[in-house]
Amino acid sequence: MALPFFNQLRTDNPNAVILAICKSWVAPIFQHHSTIDEIVSFQQKDLSGLRATRNIGRSLSALDLDQFYLLSDSYRAAFLAKHSETPRRIGYKSQGRSPLITHAVKKPKGRIHRSQYYLNLLDKDFQGDTPKSGKGIHISSDESQWANDELLQLDMVDAIAFFPFSVASSRTIPQRLAMEILEKATNPILIFGGKGDQTDGVIIQDASQGINVRSVAGQYSLRESMALISQCKGAIAVDSGLGHISANLGVPTVSLFGAGDPNNTSPIGPKTSVVNEQVHCSPCLRNACHNRNEPLLCLEKIEPDSVWSALRGL
Repeated sequence: MALPFFNQLRTDNPNAVILAICKSWVAPIFQHHSTIDEIVSFQQKDLSGLRATRNIGRSLSALDLDQFYLLSDSYRAAFLAKHSETPRRIGYKSQGRSPLITHAVKKPKGRIHRSQYYLNLLDKDFQGDTPKSGKGIHISSDESQWANDELLQLDMVDAIAFFPFSVASSRTIPQRLAMEILEKATNPILIFGGKGDQTDGVIIQDASQGINVRSVAGQYSLRESMALISQCKGAIAVDSGLGHISANLGVPTVSLFGAGDPNNTSPIGPKTSVVNEQVHCSPCLRNACHNRNEPLLCLEKIEPDSVWSALRGL
């Protein structure tokens, strides 16, 4: 959702040197991107505590930055930017961090899509449709060739990517629904996820008797996973990062929303669709379901046929 910001920043500043400063786990998203000249990334441990964050900020002073845009609303991000000694620091007013920012921007009224929220920092009127195009994640020809060869080895040619997992339990597809979705598959199904999803991925794979399902959760780096996803015929996702990646890559992507609000965080891409039953308790925006009488009603109400119908429509 930050890529439209970088695209617009490059349009406004064609001769500037643009850096993406981020945590290491998100750096692969920006790799090879034509609007970004350099990626400066840090491990989570490097930012543990204000003293460590201050030291990282001071290390950035050597870059002699002119402007520092804060896409994150966190106090830590503003604290880091302050110690980078960048003369112009632009970010939203939040968490008492206004004294650390030279240009504190008032938050837009009402709910807007996250991509527009970032674009608003550029002091332009971006009210309207969520960006659907522009330069997205770039996969090199070598990465594409590797992915094609890997899918052939996995017997996953023309596969549908499946992202059933989320760090939030309220956004993870219940196993019953996952199995019912897979039972209607006509293409091979390739399950993606992180290292913490390996066990659950194997459980779904082993339960999918008679269906060509394979879990590679936790087996590839993020960059490798992105290359594999780029060669899939479609994707079925929960409200998670991988769904944003597949949509951004132009892979037809259906996203299942429950706890989250698609008006704020729906994936951006040329071929995207959202399945959202909009039950009485959604969007709750919580990481754990609080509906004790009807647990995960928002996802349990989704019909597998509607998922496949949405994907075919793309």
